[in-house]
Amino acid sequence: MTNRKAPPWTSQEIAILREHYPDGGLDGVADLLPERSWSAIYVMANKLGLRTAIVADAPEPRLRGAALEEAIRLREEQGWSFARIGAHFGVAEASACNAVLIALCPRKGYRPAERDSHGRLTPAGLERVRYALKKGLKGVDIQLRLGVSASCVAEQRRRYNRELRARGKAEPPLPGNGEAYSGVKLTRERIARVEALFLSGLGTLKVSERSGVSKTSCTRIRNRLIRRLKRRGQVLPGCDASGARHVQAESARKIAPEQREQLVALLRDRVPVRRAAAMLAIGTCSAYRMRDALRAELAARGEELPPPILPGRVRSTHRDPYWPPIGNKQIFAFRAMLATMSLDEAKAKWRRSRAEADRAERQRPKSFAEQLQLVEAGKVRLVQAQPRAHMQPHMAPGIAA
Repeated sequence: MTNRKAPPWTSQEIAILREHYPDGGLDGVADLLPERSWSAIYVMANKLGLRTAIVADAPEPRLRGAALEEAIRLREEQGWSFARIGAHFGVAEASACNAVLIALCPRKGYRPAERDSHGRLTPAGLERVRYALKKGLKGVDIQLRLGVSASCVAEQRRRYNRELRARGKAEPPLPGNGEAYSGVKLTRERIARVEALFLSGLGTLKVSERSGVSKTSCTRIRNRLIRRLKRRGQVLPGCDASGARHVQAESARKIAPEQREQLVALLRDRVPVRRAAAMLAIGTCSAYRMRDALRAELAARGEELPPPILPGRVRSTHRDPYWPPIGNKQIFAFRAMLATMSLDEAKAKWRRSRAEADRAERQRPKSFAEQLQLVEAGKVRLVQAQPRAHMQPHMAPGIAA
């Protein structure tokens, strides 16, 4: 069943609105126009440019008392999103966001925007909101620093932009100074591009890097895309119906084909697995799995992998301080370089970059606390200061004692 469309406004209704709205406000007109809702009366009054001297009280937050304190705790301590908080308390995400941020404003040490006795922003408070817009702050940052709602920030942004355009001046910077974050509104073209990247099999991190859209926005777009595909009986590449990924299309964690080929060559030359893995910046576990796969492949052809030549306990006198990469973070960073260059080129560039970073770190002035840490780590040592031998008058030639 569809909702009945409201009939157009008659000339008699508009005349009643013009006559009684300036002095009576919504309360004075609602009884005279029983067929019109408060929202319809307010919208038509704005269209006609009518203003009333009666100021209604600002609406109260949807979360109050113990519910508000629990929402703040879930946000600050548990890290819940506003959408999750709203679903938990049965309110909209925007209502939960407004209530929590307005309550956190004074608790974080900020000064809320000035309001009158009705809870409405005063001219001084509106000026502070516009100053924050000039600075290019994000909407959530303005809410937290000034204790205002998201709709207030959006409305003041629209009014301010309209006034600046009418005066022929440039509009204020975009929210977040153009930085990609979850509050930025995306065009349909950008949303379509993000969806196309997801349909190509990429993950959220790669999609965010290539599209310039925040990870939070990409996650929301992905969830909507999963639901839409599920209704059609389809899934994302490499994912199941719920969106859980089982196959990665592209990742820095993947070992480059050149690394695999050289590892196989080293294993055939009887180089131990751990040493070959270190030489090629491959994780030890991955190298052993590749060794086992190579053994199975050779066994299927009736061949055997020759055993490695173990050198025994030999302590090398020379060790390259910049190779191999240590830890997963450095290994993944090195593998990302292999996407644009060969293994030898990546090795040379890695050594140069690490040497330059080490040189810059040594030349950087250290604080006293950092110097103490170096002493504790044994990288530097304390020495006794040598007394400076000042020249005595009788020792200097040409000077009388």
